[in-house]
Amino acid sequence: MSTAPRLFALVPCAGVGARAGADGPKQYVQIGGRAMVAHTLDALAAVPRLAATLVVLAPEDAQFESTVPGFAGGGAWVARCGGASRAATVANGLAVLRQRGVQDEDWVLVHDAARCLVQPEWIDRLIDECQGDAVGGLLAMPVADTLKRARDGRAEATVERSDKWAAQTPQMFRLALLERALREAGEKVTDEASAVEALGLEPKLVLGDAHNLKLTWPADFALATALLAQRAAPRPVIKAFVPSHDYALSLRFYAAIGFEPAPISDGMALLSYEGASFLLQDFQHEGLNENFVMSLMLADVDAFWRSLDVPALSAEFGARFEPPEDRAWGLRDMTIIDPGGVLWRVAAFAPSSAKPDSKTEGTR
Repeated sequence: MSTAPRLFALVPCAGVGARAGADGPKQYVQIGGRAMVAHTLDALAAVPRLAATLVVLAPEDAQFESTVPGFAGGGAWVARCGGASRAATVANGLAVLRQRGVQDEDWVLVHDAARCLVQPEWIDRLIDECQGDAVGGLLAMPVADTLKRARDGRAEATVERSDKWAAQTPQMFRLALLERALREAGEKVTDEASAVEALGLEPKLVLGDAHNLKLTWPADFALATALLAQRAAPRPVIKAFVPSHDYALSLRFYAAIGFEPAPISDGMALLSYEGASFLLQDFQHEGLNENFVMSLMLADVDAFWRSLDVPALSAEFGARFEPPEDRAWGLRDMTIIDPGGVLWRVAAFAPSSAKPDSKTEGTR
């Protein structure tokens, strides 16, 4: 029986980073208190489908293990066989992968150490799009800026941009194909896709992300530091305190319609549904419940409706329901009135609608 092709990451990490203005190799420049390449390797380690990651270092590199101590384990491979060019470094890394048992049809995802803002979900998107492709592909972004062709420091002409994409990494190709492409293209190619293109093949372009920057110039490092800090900062959280006439009954009702309860204290619980949450409290005030409105936006309100046993819920809890309808304000929503009288509008954007008008969305 043949086995499914495996996936491996290869990170060329043998450059000196002269343009970065750093004292040493740019992959070891500290960003957010850690070496740039450490962030890169963390993202790759968070992709379970990658069987292993090979980091290809310069032969004289004496910094990696002390600078990136967290890169360890059976799927963390290091080889000091970097070449004089990126193409040579990748080709040498492919030879190491083959020595470690990687087969012709196995996939290799080559990723720049300097793209340290890459996210696991972008890598997963590339894998999903390319795993069944005959050639392979790469993350890339459509060019948004107006392009100029220059001569002697002056704009000679404007270049059509509608068919132009900016290449990113990872770039994902089968081992044997990538070996052949680099062997025939020579060392002047600046990415793996261009070597594959030289064979007459057309790699697939998979939408990347504007934050998947390649850190090259000094200003890039400041931007990456700010973006990493933004990711790490706790975000503001807003939660409603929903009242109840009968706290125990309401708690059981919300659990019955799919919310996950987590008691916080006597008379208060956090109720969560697919990442959204509110606080249910054992509290009531004259007229409060009947004038309290909650909104829950879902991807598919009809699927939520179908999941409810409305007759049983109505009989057990005294709750009231109305099925989904397309509304004039651009939403398709349904209503629930919980056991205490709180109104819920559970909604999704109607298929052909624009975003709702903020003046009408909250209408009870």
